[in-house]
This record gives sequence, C-alpha cells and structure tokens, in this order.
Amino acid sequence: MSEIKRWTLLSLLDPEFVNNIKECIVFGSAGCEALIHTKDDQVYGLGTNYCCWLGVPSGSFEPLKIDLLCGKRIKQFAYGSGPHLLALSESGEVFAWRHNSFGQLGLGHNNQHCPTPVLVTALSGQKIIQIACGGHHSAALSDRGELFCWGLNSSGQLGIGSMINQDSPKSVHLHDRFIKEVACGHNFTLALTEAGDVYAWGYNENGQIGCGNVSNQCTPVIVETLTSAKVVISQIACGYAHSLALCDEGKLWVWGSNSCGQLGGNLMRKNLTEPVHTAKEIDRIVEIAAVHMCNITVVSNKKGKIFMWGNVRGQSVPNPVETRFSCVDDAFACFASPAVTWRGTKFEYSRQPSIVDAMRVAFDDPNSSDIKIFVDGHTIYAHKAILKLRCPYFKSRLGDLWSEGSGNQIEISDFTYNTFRAFMHWVYTDELVIDPDDAIGLLELSNCYLEMDLKARCASLLRKSVCIDNAAVLYSAALKFDAPELEDHCYKFCMDHMTAITHSDAFRRLDAHSMRHLICRAAKNGLFKK
Repeated sequence: MSEIKRWTLLSLLDPEFVNNIKECIVFGSAGCEALIHTKDDQVYGLGTNYCCWLGVPSGSFEPLKIDLLCGKRIKQFAYGSGPHLLALSESGEVFAWRHNSFGQLGLGHNNQHCPTPVLVTALSGQKIIQIACGGHHSAALSDRGELFCWGLNSSGQLGIGSMINQDSPKSVHLHDRFIKEVACGHNFTLALTEAGDVYAWGYNENGQIGCGNVSNQCTPVIVETLTSAKVVISQIACGYAHSLALCDEGKLWVWGSNSCGQLGGNLMRKNLTEPVHTAKEIDRIVEIAAVHMCNITVVSNKKGKIFMWGNVRGQSVPNPVETRFSCVDDAFACFASPAVTWRGTKFEYSRQPSIVDAMRVAFDDPNSSDIKIFVDGHTIYAHKAILKLRCPYFKSRLGDLWSEGSGNQIEISDFTYNTFRAFMHWVYTDELVIDPDDAIGLLELSNCYLEMDLKARCASLLRKSVCIDNAAVLYSAALKFDAPELEDHCYKFCMDHMTAITHSDAFRRLDAHSMRHLICRAAKNGLFKK
C-alpha cells in the first residue's frame, strides 16, 4: 500500500478520513485532482478544479461528496487528459462525467461538459468488468471478453475500422478472441487475450503499436513479435507513447517511444517499432506499471523490489534504478511527471503505536521472551501467551507439555530455520516475509499447522514465481499440500510451455504420483488428441 504523505494533494487530509479510504486516484495535468472511494461506500472529490464540476468557482482541498456515486459500490475509476472521468460499479455499470468534446463520455452526444456523473446507458445489458481511458478516448471490457471503445478517433485509437469520432460505445472486433485486459495510451490501445496474445491499434508514429512500422492502425493488429517468440503475456500497460508487456515467465517486453529512456536497456533514445526484451538484470518481474499521462516505467520483482526508469522528475533515466519504495504506486507519487496514479491506490494509515506495533517489537526479543525455540542451531525468542493465542499448534503443545511456571524450550526438527522464522514472524505480525525459494517449506508448514490464511498467502507468492525451472516442483507441492489455485496456475503454465517443461531438471525429478497426475489431467483436457 502507498504512503499518504507521498501524495502532496492528499497530505492535508484528516488521518481518520485517510483510514476510511478504500481506494483513490490522483489525476490532472499537474496531479492536482483526486477521486476517493471510502470503506463506507461514499465517493468524494477534491483538488484545485474539483468544485468547478459542481458550478462552484473555486477549488477545495477538503473532500466534497459526489452524491450520485455514493452507495453505488464503485470498484474502479479511470481518467483521461481533459480530464474525462469514468467510474465502474461492482454490478457492471459505467458512469461518466467532465470533458466530452470528442464524445469520450459515451453519452450519445459531444456536449463539451457534463459536470456530474451520468450512467452510460449504451452499455446497459453488458456487465463491464474493467474500464480504461486514453487522452480523449475510453474503453470498457465485458465479462464475456467483449471490448467497447468510444471518443476521439483521429488516429484509429478506437479500433473500429474508421477514424471518425464516436460518442457512443462501439464493439471492437478482435477475431472472436476473448479479451481479458485492456490498456490505453494517449492515443492508442492495447488488448490482451485470454490465450496471452496482444493486439494493438491507433496512433503509431513512435512504433507503439509494435507492428514493425510507423503507420497508424485503425483496426486491431496482433503484435506478431510476441507471438513468434512463443511467450504468453500476462500483463500489459501503456505510457503516453510506449507499450509494456510482461510474460508469465517474468520477462518484460517493450516498444514504442523512447524519448526519455522509458524503454530501458540504454537504447540511446531510439524508438522501437517491435517489442524487445529489456530490463534483463531484474530478477523475475511480477508487476508492470505505466500511465498515459507520463513517460515513466515502473516494475516490481518477485522479492518486492521496485525499479523505475524513463522520465524521472524531468530527467531521462535509460536504465532501471532500484528504489527504496515498498510498492509501485509510491514511485508515481514521487517521480512521475505529473504525479498521478496509474491505478486505484490504497494507503497505509500512520497512527500512535498500537498492539500491532508492540507485537512487531516483541518478535524475537530476548529481553521479554519466556520461551526459546531452537531450529537448526538457531534460537528464536518467543512468548507463551502469544503463541497460545495465535497458533492452535502451539496452544495444544504448550498446554499438554508445559505449565506456566515450567518448560521454556521447544526443539523444531521438521522445518528449516528460514521457514520457521518466517512462520514466527507471521504469528507476531501477520506479515509474510520470505524468499520465494523458501516458500514451499512454509506452504508445507502452514498446511501441517492448519494455518489457512498463511497457506493462501504462500500459494499466492509461489504463483508469482512460477517459471520453467520450478513449475513441475511447484505443481507437485500444490498437490501434496492441497493448494488448488496454485495447482491450476502451475498446470496452465506447464501446458503453455510443455516442451520446455519436459526438458527441465525439475520435471525429470518429479515423483511418480505427481507425474501421473499431470499427464492424466493433460490427457483429460485433450492435450494428446490426434
């Protein structure tokens, strides 16, 4: 989660109000406006221009309620450059307001301004699950994998075969492909299919479509370089004029404008008309981020480290710089130009030291502990009362074997020190701190000790680290320790990369039960049909 103090616009908010924020976006040409959705389902706006939406002549740094969106269970906001604004409800309804000179609100007209949110009725009958905005165009994705675009179309950014602006949502024909994600640059659009292919269309002077030339494209074209490389793309993102795609092996592909070094790789500001693999020095990227207002690229890797490059506070930085941030959002707050959010952002809430802080301090503290846990020649200092309250395993063991006045040692021989220390840290803090390479052991421990929340977190961490070298091992672990979501993810990865997987050392070492299970599941799903 982001730190509220990093966002200048929000730094004056009351701490109690901040604690009630569920999600927020910061937008505008100077990062001077915001939309806030609270945990009690209220929606607020603030900033230098916000009040003009309601006909009030001056801005406000105090949150003002947007009544028409309150109680609508908003799940996502999106913004354009004008700005125009979209809000998506959990029920799949889209609301739009603000600038509309090009029909980007999708209301069936291009009246210049719409000061308050209006339901986009043209999407009635569709359950929309994702929205996105470019500079002056909009996109919406339905639960059936169908994509709709509307607004400015001067460069073909709507993908409908013409360059005529549209004031109502139009279906984009993508060869019957099921679309699972959409991203918008300033005047171009990317779509990601369920099969992991990327389609692009719109303005292409900088090569951001990735088709090998600089001609604008008014209909979707597949990014052939990615398909030819036989990579399965899992995430896409767009900057102002550059494109990003992350494959399921954690490799980053980039193309388009490189005016500020936003493609990375020290390419001497050379634009790329086809994707290239970049940032190879970063170990397994798990999240990519860019936004149509900026020329910065930000990523995080499997260890949670955050890297950035491109236009960093007005400076061109062509190579990845490791930051000290704990989340991608903070890099945008501190170094993007302008300082805007790339997605809905959640915040940490700072307050006076609490029981949570006290528990964190107590972890492995020899001065306050009343029991020692020995693992692999190491000592972990703990507290009987905390162990009994937080862990059923310890409650049973301590209750059976020790009274309050005796028994102050436990020997652990079933797990490694790194694994058990990570478990103890979880017991005290609810925080998962472990290298992905050690997470299988923690998955086993959480399964053995019936720690279901920890087990789910471990499985989620392991899903992010799946690669050719470990997919078979993780599939086996998922079977053994009953982690169905991890099992499904590993299975899909194995099917997408079957040839490479079968030549890996991990596959050759796979136990007979797991091997048989994988082959039978593949056969059941038609892999071996003639």
